[in-house]
Amino acid sequence: MRSAICLALICSSIAVAQEKPAKPTFEVAIIRPSDPNPSNTVLVGMSADPSIVRYRNLTLRDAIRGAYKVRDFQIVAPDWLSTARFEIDAKLPAGANTDQIPEMFQSLLEERFGLTWRHESKEMQVYALLPGKDGPKLKEAEKQKDDQPLAMGTDGKPRPMVMFGGSSLAVTITAPSASLLTFVGVASRFTSRPLVDETGVEGQYDFKLTFTPEVSTGLMQAPLDNPDAANDPTPPLSDALKQFGLRIEPRKGPVEMFVVTHIEKTPVEN
Repeated sequence: MRSAICLALICSSIAVAQEKPAKPTFEVAIIRPSDPNPSNTVLVGMSADPSIVRYRNLTLRDAIRGAYKVRDFQIVAPDWLSTARFEIDAKLPAGANTDQIPEMFQSLLEERFGLTWRHESKEMQVYALLPGKDGPKLKEAEKQKDDQPLAMGTDGKPRPMVMFGGSSLAVTITAPSASLLTFVGVASRFTSRPLVDETGVEGQYDFKLTFTPEVSTGLMQAPLDNPDAANDPTPPLSDALKQFGLRIEPRKGPVEMFVVTHIEKTPVEN
């Protein structure tokens, strides 16, 4: 009997020792609904200093993407997660740094919105971004000014704003300081398959390129009579990327999906 009790105590101790440490949390977070006006198409704004992180015009889909470091095409969730917008002001605890923001945001989503989820593998057709034959030819980003507009990056932390726009004939992406992970996240908005970074290249770079979008959702439709397009056609993304020593290769393979199993539309009170 004593042996059985001792064995139970040992197993219990091992189980406790193997529990994952608690995620860091914001000291306090104030969540408010944002402007529901459908014409409000401002990109997600984000700013952070040593004590406060602020989000503006944030959808819960954006929040999941940044907190769990997943791409938009990996998220399986209700449609309303892309339309309900929030403003969040969160205070970092003493001694915390911006590298811990994604995990703090996970805690916020799970505690305040009741988020639960699971992983699921799915076979998908993707475009793999790879180094070209002679290697990448990338221009390193210059040091950004303190007043540079910021947005939430793919890693959940603040990054310089990436601008894009155009029409169904040509879209331009301008990124004065972006990683390749950030770049493929924006470019994937205009490709028929998700674009996945397989270059292994780290760092921040200066990008500006114009290409013909495969998907033009959210862009203006170009007029049918456009002589400039015939005289100076815009290249596809695969050709536009050659100036940076990069190439695209179609592939099929398993992609890990982030499946939302539960989430509340209204957060727990501040």
